[in-house]
Amino acid sequence: MAKEIIKDNDNLLEVNNLNVRFYSNGREMKAVNGVTFNIKKGETFGFVGESGCGKSTTSRAVIRLLAENAKVPEGEILYNGTDILKLSQDKLRKIRGKEIGMIFQEPMTALNPVLTIKKQVYEQFIGTSMTNKEKEERAIEMLRLVGIPSPEKRLKEYIHQFSGGMRQRAMIATTLAANPKLLIADEPTTALDVTIQDQIIKLINKIKKQMGMSVLLITHDLGVISQMCDRVAVMYAGYFVETADTLTLFAKPRHPYTKGLIDALPSTEKKNSSLMPIKGTTPSLAELPKGCPFGPRCPYCEDKCVNELPEMTEIESGHMVRCHFSYKLKNASGLISIEEGEQ
Repeated sequence: MAKEIIKDNDNLLEVNNLNVRFYSNGREMKAVNGVTFNIKKGETFGFVGESGCGKSTTSRAVIRLLAENAKVPEGEILYNGTDILKLSQDKLRKIRGKEIGMIFQEPMTALNPVLTIKKQVYEQFIGTSMTNKEKEERAIEMLRLVGIPSPEKRLKEYIHQFSGGMRQRAMIATTLAANPKLLIADEPTTALDVTIQDQIIKLINKIKKQMGMSVLLITHDLGVISQMCDRVAVMYAGYFVETADTLTLFAKPRHPYTKGLIDALPSTEKKNSSLMPIKGTTPSLAELPKGCPFGPRCPYCEDKCVNELPEMTEIESGHMVRCHFSYKLKNASGLISIEEGEQ
């Protein structure tokens, strides 16, 4: 059986059995299915998986920023012990953007092109008693913190006047101006070149330590996960299929999908061999398989996998897997026989 989250004072966010459904043209799409996790104070927790697996939807559900055709039929989202799903809009506004900030994938669509950076940073101070001088000092401080040169000048400019890396920095500065306790970073390095990606990763890690934040990182890049996260959840077709601390996940993946993602990574050890892609495609969220969602693509699929959905099971402390035969995957070096496996 899935392990219950232990509610304690170290948990900033606790999500229990979260389900999200989208409805379109009379069809129900099961975007998030029974997701459970917690984020501790000062921790970086990551979601990783292919596009469309439910990572962004889960993160947006945390701050109730879902589309109008989305419903949350079941679940609990506790922020500092308060269920966000039960808050009124007035109380939600005091948390969303203030206590919980979000960095979106594309700054050019997330930031307003007709407003200066200054005006957009100032929006974070609505409802405070700060003077205009204090607001400007705070805005300049934030731009300087994220490494934007000449912050006094750049504050008066528009987002189209910034380069790709500077746009991402400007978005981070805008989000951090409210001094959030939880930062949701949704694909913060998407469409950036490798050098700028590394700078953004180091920047978020640096700011996290300086401000004492927790971070929820959403990415499809295992390399980013390895550099930033303390713990990670692997998502597939709206389900968590494996959760563990980052070192354990890379050293001992126990779900075939996790292992497939790792095997597909380029490395110096594979320079004379071809990469191993995962065959097949992700299932339609409107027509998920009866059994294991990864079953149609899994090289180890058996009848039980086709007919019965596996539950998240703790195979060792803090390491949970949704697989009937997780004991087959002994370590990252490859598959071992059932006879050798440990049930």
